[in-house]
Amino acid sequence: MASSINKLRCLNDALPIHQLPIELLLSIFEYVLRTGAAASIYNRRICALSGVCARWFLLIQHSPALWTTVAVSIKEEGLSKILERSSGRLIDVEYEPQDGETLRYAEGSFMEPFNILSSTTGRWRTLILETRHYSGDRPSEFLQFPAPNLERLVFRNNNVWDMKDVELFGGHCPNLKHIHLDRAECKWSQAAFKGLESLELSYLSFDTIEPILDVIRDISLLERLEIHDCDVREDVPANTKPVSLPNLQFLRAEFDDYGLIYATKQLLNHISAPPPCPLYVSLADYEDGEDSFVDTFCEWLFGRQTKEVLEGLESFNLGFGVSEDDLKDLLSFELHSGSAKIRGGVRAFRVENVQYILEYIQGLFQRSHSSKPFTKLRLSGRGVELLNDSRLITPFKDLPPITHLELVEPVWSLRKPSKDVHNGSELRTASPFSTVKSFLLREVSPDDTLDIVLGALGDPRARSHSMSELRVGNLDHVEVHVEETDFIKVEAVVEVLRNDSRIGKVDLYVAL
Repeated sequence: MASSINKLRCLNDALPIHQLPIELLLSIFEYVLRTGAAASIYNRRICALSGVCARWFLLIQHSPALWTTVAVSIKEEGLSKILERSSGRLIDVEYEPQDGETLRYAEGSFMEPFNILSSTTGRWRTLILETRHYSGDRPSEFLQFPAPNLERLVFRNNNVWDMKDVELFGGHCPNLKHIHLDRAECKWSQAAFKGLESLELSYLSFDTIEPILDVIRDISLLERLEIHDCDVREDVPANTKPVSLPNLQFLRAEFDDYGLIYATKQLLNHISAPPPCPLYVSLADYEDGEDSFVDTFCEWLFGRQTKEVLEGLESFNLGFGVSEDDLKDLLSFELHSGSAKIRGGVRAFRVENVQYILEYIQGLFQRSHSSKPFTKLRLSGRGVELLNDSRLITPFKDLPPITHLELVEPVWSLRKPSKDVHNGSELRTASPFSTVKSFLLREVSPDDTLDIVLGALGDPRARSHSMSELRVGNLDHVEVHVEETDFIKVEAVVEVLRNDSRIGKVDLYVAL
């Protein structure tokens, strides 16, 4: 028996992964553990990795950096071990039970799972707290402890406790840089906000936007501001002072449908930011008679640019999709002018909203001095339906030539094709853009990969044929990214494409 075990250990030690330097292996572990994982999942993953072999077990148990993520909802014994193995390092504390997770604590005992952590609050670097499962204790009382090393707070107050008299962490949180408050209407004038770099507010109610302006007015280092799904009831007072945010690098303003138009417009009219700051808004309630709102968006984003930047526009990166949850059109864009970038995006119900923005950008390029401007188009998910929508095809054709086309996990046939597009048949090609010279296909099925490319070339082997006047004559480059499970099938497709004299180069990659 001992001889067999030793033989197996020798075989195990010979595996290539065991030849990696410890530092590299730990980096791989950390990547696997942290990628897209809530704390409870993280803790389950680290236990699974520890059980692979004795070497991994010892390495993981004695690596404090891997034990800094704490899921409060696990058993007390597990919490104690995590705290011990973290060896005094700063920790990320999360209480955000997953759907279907069985809770150990009775209704009304919000504070109980945190008792074992009460002596470690000075080590907390992150606190993610969701209160949907408890209706008894008031978390505002819990959130008033000193937090000298806390850098990030996410508080989802789903039970809507009254937080208006709460001074977060007693005002003692000198390193707090990031706050996301969801349904947590606290006292807006307090020390916790002063040193922030990012602030996100969601599902909150305000009489006017004035309290929002008052909060950000005192945050001189603010780099990122997101306001979404908030309710604003009235117009801002006429004497409200504007706010200058000289360090702002990202602005998102998507109020709820009730106050969407005027609240967003008033916010933009009262905030100034550096020219590179991108802007993302919702046009979901935009109507034909509200042109001033879209004008405000365009003026805020483009009116701050210098004449040199606008006249030097060289290229246009455009992304188009349809959100899975509410089927709203999603448009994001990036314009390049030398080293300068102009970035923005809109979310909208109606195609006409997108048309307006595209026509505005078209006007900018008409004034550009660039000799050969071009467009890179990225269609993701249901956004490929753009190829079947003549209302959008027309303004796209008026933009600089689309030379690069990227399709990402396309979902076909969400809408019926326009009657004037190939007799109403379903298109799975890039044929509406005969200027395309480069394809990038991400996670497209093997059959669709071949059909998309051959259809664009007008090849009779394609299942859907493009109209002759819209076909691509030649392609300089086709790049295909697929899941590992599809790699073998796509290899055969790529071989067909590589043997096609109309295509210059074909590359195949496994998606990570």
